[in-house]
Amino acid sequence: MPRYNPVFEALPAYPFVELDRRKAEMRRRGVRIYDFTIGDPVEPTAEFIRQALLGAIAPVCPYPKVRGSAAVRGAIAGYLHRRFGVDVDPAREILPTAGAKEVVFHMPLLVIDADAPDRRVVFPDPGYPACARGASFAGGVPTAVPLHGDHVFRPWELPETVLRETRLLWINTPHNPSGAVMSREVLERTAELAHKHDILLVSDETYADIWLDEAPPSLLEVARENVLVLHSLSKRSGMTGYRSGFVAGDPAVIAKLAALRSNPGLVPQDFVNAAAAVAWADDDHVAPRREAFAAKKRVFLDFFDEVGLDVIGRHAAIYLWVRVPDGHTDESWARLLLDRGLAVSPGRMFGISDDAGAGFVRLAMVPTVDDCRDAVALWREVL
Repeated sequence: MPRYNPVFEALPAYPFVELDRRKAEMRRRGVRIYDFTIGDPVEPTAEFIRQALLGAIAPVCPYPKVRGSAAVRGAIAGYLHRRFGVDVDPAREILPTAGAKEVVFHMPLLVIDADAPDRRVVFPDPGYPACARGASFAGGVPTAVPLHGDHVFRPWELPETVLRETRLLWINTPHNPSGAVMSREVLERTAELAHKHDILLVSDETYADIWLDEAPPSLLEVARENVLVLHSLSKRSGMTGYRSGFVAGDPAVIAKLAALRSNPGLVPQDFVNAAAAVAWADDDHVAPRREAFAAKKRVFLDFFDEVGLDVIGRHAAIYLWVRVPDGHTDESWARLLLDRGLAVSPGRMFGISDDAGAGFVRLAMVPTVDDCRDAVALWREVL
């Protein structure tokens, strides 16, 4: 029998696996499921993006390059200038990626020395499970920082002892699962802290183009040295299955990251980069997608405000982070809703430390607006 990696063996099942099992059981019992668990939008990818991919599939597809084509890097640079008002060098400060999750998982390999005392990877909790898992596989010390109140991560509140042992600091704005947004002032203070302690600061900004009232800022607006940002086309352009994103920032760090990524062959295909180039170059297709998510949110926000359920971070991302009613836990409330066909994610699914995410459920604004209205009607009956 093979001897397996003990880090892998110690991992619990990925949180959504058990939830998928429960949903499948309800479907077998004939219950229609309104599924608000997985953030995989149903709105079709724009046709011009699909055609760009199809047209780029050549009779012979050579190995793609780690840094991608000049065309995709130029399109990304144009996007960053239009969206955030920042200028980046396409040749030195941009790296296309195969989506966002693999970057989150592999980033600790760049900076973690498994034999060093300073090998912490710090991230907000609740948050993206890949932050902790990637740190563990790299030999780092996953350090989850519980979020409370407004769910805005404020790393300067960490003890000096923790900061001195930290090599990688993740921030996530707009935040998954809560939708909380770090202001420009919070980003500035966080960047100053990371610079002071020589910490690589990486901002996961994959939901930056989904908002209700005000566009969230980027870390690149306030800092560049020792800083990276991560973006994705999954939600912005409805390209989850394309697995396409990018990292941008400090050119010295980008060069090291490109060298690292050449080892496992973490390279987007040329035809995916061709689709990404036209997607990043165009903003017109994004506005109706943003409004579609906003319309779904409004259906629920009007209802939650009416019945007095508290919602955190309602202004950005494709999620709603809803406090459960008195007398329930996040898990008991999610089970009760699922019995009526409403599939939501218990908040503790996104937590690492004890009780992180407890008392909340997450809704991903994936079903249609009509289905959202039907779901609200069911939810009203449960209440």
